[in-house]
Amino acid sequence: MSYPFSVADNGWIPVRVRSDLDAGEAEELRSLMPDVSPGGCGRVGLRGLFHGAHLFADLDFTVPPVEAVARRLLAAVSARVTGLDAGTSAEWPDARDNLLAAGRFNAGRVDEYLTTHASRLNLYDSTQPFLQDIRLAQECGKGQAPGRLVMDRPSGNNAVWTTHIAQDVPVPGPEAAQWLLAWYGYGPSGTGTHRTHGSRKGGSCKAGPYRSLVSYFPHAPEHLFVSLVASVPGPSAWPTGPGPDLAPWESDEPADPLAPAPACGPVSLLTGRTAHALLLTGDTAGQTTGCKVTWNTAVDLPAAVDPYVIERTKGALRADRARSAWRDLDALLLKTQPGSKATLRRPTVFDAVAELPPAVQRQLGVRVLAWDQDRQEQDNQWYAATTPPVLQHIEEADPQGAAAIATARRSAETAAGDLADALSAAWLGIHVKRDPQQRRGFVEAARTQFWERAEEEFWQAVRVLEPDRRPAFRRLALERFDQATATLKTTVHGMSAVAKARAQLTRPRTHATRSTRKRTR
Repeated sequence: MSYPFSVADNGWIPVRVRSDLDAGEAEELRSLMPDVSPGGCGRVGLRGLFHGAHLFADLDFTVPPVEAVARRLLAAVSARVTGLDAGTSAEWPDARDNLLAAGRFNAGRVDEYLTTHASRLNLYDSTQPFLQDIRLAQECGKGQAPGRLVMDRPSGNNAVWTTHIAQDVPVPGPEAAQWLLAWYGYGPSGTGTHRTHGSRKGGSCKAGPYRSLVSYFPHAPEHLFVSLVASVPGPSAWPTGPGPDLAPWESDEPADPLAPAPACGPVSLLTGRTAHALLLTGDTAGQTTGCKVTWNTAVDLPAAVDPYVIERTKGALRADRARSAWRDLDALLLKTQPGSKATLRRPTVFDAVAELPPAVQRQLGVRVLAWDQDRQEQDNQWYAATTPPVLQHIEEADPQGAAAIATARRSAETAAGDLADALSAAWLGIHVKRDPQQRRGFVEAARTQFWERAEEEFWQAVRVLEPDRRPAFRRLALERFDQATATLKTTVHGMSAVAKARAQLTRPRTHATRSTRKRTR
């Protein structure tokens, strides 16, 4: 039996409407979302999103990991309904420019696509529910409470860190669709519902493909249509595995969990890679009343380069809630960037951004979405950030600007490192009992304050890139040092130790004599 919730037509994607609609656009909005005014917020399904993308300023998700998977899914559908999932590297930029010039998605093509796959876009369906595996009805035993789907509800011995809603409370359809995406990308390794499929029995799951990573998306904060089109990766970023490039809802056969197929193009890359299989149970009101969460692959997923992560020789850049997004800006603007021990490679989606017209580049900043987690069960904190429009300085379009931004970032890192060294030296020069934990706390508190001030200084420098203007990171480091060490100067010995340590900031060592530091990532 199918229950009433279609991700195509029921509202589950939160959007913010542009506030500058003209009269014709305002009339379109009234037809699409009668209860929402310009500048307001509401929810749409996939059909409403693509019919009205030119009317919307941005997505309005509150949970960053949900948004990160949703942006991938929407980029895949954008590619499919516009033909940007095909074409050669020579033809593709012109096709995208023509789409941007049109200013909106073709409603007829959107309707044709969604109608073709309508039965597979139902959240609760007895044949092929959206992004779920109906085989779990037979291959798994008893399911779990609906709250298992919601990653921030209390579970077992885990602490309540976001919500106090109990596990047995049903999950409304819109929230269920969102959390389904979060599991698809960020599910933990560990034990899930017991599943028997062929020769494999058990409930041990591998970590989701985006778990603990940082995702970066081209972002026009007041033009969702532009953001969606700019987020479609270009042909150079597509995998070339054998077979058809299909999303799960486009395939007639469910994936083989014992031998997962490699991605074959942009759509399968963005929608077909998951380590978890889910099956939701719904009621007649469209709520999730139970779920089964288990393994979707018995082996590691086939290797693939995700177009929205910074790649390093030792793997994609991992989330760190203590690290501000701007500290990796040069790794997004420069195609490759030498690190201290690893080479950084910017997200491949930005290669296509480099080919956009300058007028479009000037609109684009970066949307940063991350969840600081370990590979297993521990979830620390998710976070999101949005940069000002900086992609006009991407290396291919503005090599001098990109280099200046990289220099500013490195200058901040150097000042922060010298600050930490000086604070540590001052502490060690005074305290006979050298408690490493206390020293780290003393240093990190000051360095955190430095980074807060340095971010403001950095963006001021980026807004007006002048060759002779150098951000005052050294001055900020000295201010933080003086503030942090004020309590250490209560004796002659303390004043002497602080003065000697301060000299490390006023007369920093040259690059040739400075000890190599491991870059904080």
